[in-house]
Amino acid sequence: MDEDDEILPDFEAEVDGRRVWVTAVLERTAVVEPAPGEPKVLVNRRRLMVNPDHLRVRHLASKEAARRGREAARQLRMQEHSSAA
Repeated sequence: MDEDDEILPDFEAEVDGRRVWVTAVLERTAVVEPAPGEPKVLVNRRRLMVNPDHLRVRHLASKEAARRGREAARQLRMQEHSSAA
């Protein structure tokens, strides 16, 4: 996994020996549901023990690539607007 990858939520993990369900993964923390119906809590990701085979990962476009895409779309809109006038 590299820095442009994002871990997708909804997987089982273990925190302090207790099984939990991860409902959101943030930069340094995760939102977990200790048991159905129990309130969700925020846990440092380092405390999560996870089977890596159960993780789903999505590759994110780098910020620079996203910026270039927005700029290209803006240029195209400007060209279309100029030719329509």
